[in-house]
Amino acid sequence: MTNVRQVVRERLRKERGGTVKDWGARIPVAITYPNSYYIGMSNLALQSIYSMLNAYDDFVCERAFYDPPGPDEYHPMPVVSMESQRPLQDFSVVAFTLSYEFDYFNMLQCLKGANIPLRAEERDGRHPLIIAGGACMLTNPAPVAPFLDAAIVGEAEVIVPHLVSAWRDGLYGSREDLLDTLATIPGVYVPTRPPLGAVERQYVHDLAGTEAYSTVLTEDTELSNMTLIECARGCGRGCRFCIAGYVFRPPRYRPLEELFGVIEHSLEHTERVGLLGAAVADHPQLSELVVGAHERGARVSISSLRVDNLRADVLEALAAGGTKTVTVAPEAGSERMRAAINKGVTEEQILGGADLVGRSGARRFKLYFMVGLPGEEDDDVYAMAELGNRIKDRLDAAGKGTRLVMSVSPMVPKPWTAYQYEDANDIRLVKERQGILKQRLAPNGIELRTDSAWTARVDDVLSRGDARVATMLEGMTDNSLGSYRRAIREHGLDGPRPWEGETPPWHIVDVGLTERFLLREMDKHNRVKSTIACPPPEVGCKLCGVC
Repeated sequence: MTNVRQVVRERLRKERGGTVKDWGARIPVAITYPNSYYIGMSNLALQSIYSMLNAYDDFVCERAFYDPPGPDEYHPMPVVSMESQRPLQDFSVVAFTLSYEFDYFNMLQCLKGANIPLRAEERDGRHPLIIAGGACMLTNPAPVAPFLDAAIVGEAEVIVPHLVSAWRDGLYGSREDLLDTLATIPGVYVPTRPPLGAVERQYVHDLAGTEAYSTVLTEDTELSNMTLIECARGCGRGCRFCIAGYVFRPPRYRPLEELFGVIEHSLEHTERVGLLGAAVADHPQLSELVVGAHERGARVSISSLRVDNLRADVLEALAAGGTKTVTVAPEAGSERMRAAINKGVTEEQILGGADLVGRSGARRFKLYFMVGLPGEEDDDVYAMAELGNRIKDRLDAAGKGTRLVMSVSPMVPKPWTAYQYEDANDIRLVKERQGILKQRLAPNGIELRTDSAWTARVDDVLSRGDARVATMLEGMTDNSLGSYRRAIREHGLDGPRPWEGETPPWHIVDVGLTERFLLREMDKHNRVKSTIACPPPEVGCKLCGVC
């Protein structure tokens, strides 16, 4: 088996910007990303919390990652921290960042490898405190709640100072007393201390003055040697399938001058800058930001753009910075379905965007679509294929060789969206519709990428499931699709909805949205009616219940 400490030391040697502290008289916290180093080091939340905790003199925060078994290995490498190569059981707190439900299995592997009991009820003061935060804990902590001492429901800037105070006073005392204290902190869910009502999500109302950018750079990651900067948080567009457009409301944007300050600081270490956010393309000063960053010497990348506000000057600055792929998400192929999902993008805008991208000389134009949307018909899928071919014609007409990539995924109904109560997708129907697209797109030289219908079903179970998912995960020995399929059937999670009872398990948290608003959004979907985007904060709005 690979020597894990040797691998970690080699990774550490290639990094710039890490924080190494002596453990003497400090509280050690392992911020743990339950997936590979290559993926995890492009996760801005992990980097932000790492910096946030290390800003406290009496804390030492180290990073840890889970590397799945290689092709010649039967077991994953043991998990040790980056900075000191210590095992997880040596830390007082092990804090998982859970951005993707498929990492639940990996989280358990981390605990098993450290000989830490999986279930919170089996642990005591001899073991690290096990907590988790991230998008998954905002939407539905129930599937992994039995494994956690606490789940963080909200944004770190608001909650971490309270956690730090509780840990200072309670980590070396009674575990029961510490859990009692944690249960009183707004935004902290302690499963063994069920709250009288739902746990209210905590969020930053104004991003100005908060810091959210990567401080550790490495070449061994997807976004190699790039400073990641959060420009926006939340999205106000209200696409009816999208978690980001609901649970991270209201949309908030970082001030332009503040962003320029971070960019200028980052240029001391790397010229590559990645602008991130659920709705970074909606930043009111996006053009000034991208062009200004380019003028300062930055090579700029953006996580994704919107086809209805593409601008030539932005594309030109991105191309000058080396961006090879322009990514947008029309989501549906027909005008009818785009209106039903509240996407608010016309075919004319999509084709106009293709013209701009083609003229910019981008190497690839990547578009995200979905099949299996509520109320979708075969005609909507044929319209998607026709739209793809029209986009290809526009790109070819520009004469600069831009390739078209269409990524088509099965829609997964997520908690706290308009589609939260929809039945799981029919796997046979999803496969048929993906087949239609393959027949009509591939002959024209369009690269079609599709996700497995069964992968989407597993995603649904992990996203909307109840405590039975925890029992399912405990019994799994690998995270292959076949293993999930067998386990889902064995635990009775293969019905149209992966939860029991009338109350969905995610109602243990309160993201601020009213049930009335979400039901009304589903009704509007059925009537193909749109909902306005969130207005600016100074205007005020009481539509969804968050503000």
